[in-house]
Amino acid sequence: MEKVLKEATLVLPIRDGKVLLAVKTRNIGQGCWNGYGGGIEGQETLLEAAVRECNQESGLEFQAADLGKAAVIDFYNTKSDGQKFTCRVHIFLLPLGQGEAVETEEMANPTWFEITNLPFEKMMPADRFWMPLVLAGKKIMGQAHYGP
Repeated sequence: MEKVLKEATLVLPIRDGKVLLAVKTRNIGQGCWNGYGGGIEGQETLLEAAVRECNQESGLEFQAADLGKAAVIDFYNTKSDGQKFTCRVHIFLLPLGQGEAVETEEMANPTWFEITNLPFEKMMPADRFWMPLVLAGKKIMGQAHYGP
């Protein structure tokens, strides 16, 4: 059964002009370089979900106060059965002074990429449009349409 999220978080750790990405091993974006995040559980706030998901997927330790909200993007998706759904993703930047990510079941090969040289050919198609803006310090709202 395909996982459908209506609202999610995405954390982009940054340090010294680089952003930390890893390869998603499952669900939407499988096989693509991505930041860390996922769905909101129960009564969690956006920040609580962002911290939990990033910690689970990377092993990085930080506080909600360390996050800076950078974007809200509505991703319009189509499931394999043709059903359409929208997932609103809240994107946060995480300035990191120390700490290194570890590989987890959900995220493989954590790698620091120069912000000016991201592997867009191996990322989700919309990333090339919004991510450079966010990493340049812009605050944005946007939409990305996937599927037919």
